[in-house]
Amino acid sequence: MAEQARLMEQVAVHDLDMMESYPAGAEQVEMAVASVVLHEPLLPALRRLAQEEESARRYGL
Repeated sequence: MAEQARLMEQVAVHDLDMMESYPAGAEQVEMAVASVVLHEPLLPALRRLAQEEESARRYGL
């Protein structure tokens, strides 16, 4: 679990770096909201896809 926590910390840093690339104010708030709404369901889906690919690579499934 420590490795997953470290990786998610990297995701958080990336998210905030991306948000800060927008002009201050309303655009940053919009980016933060869009990130939560759009990216929250995306991360588990990406994890499942990665697990499927790794299973296929390891076990030929």
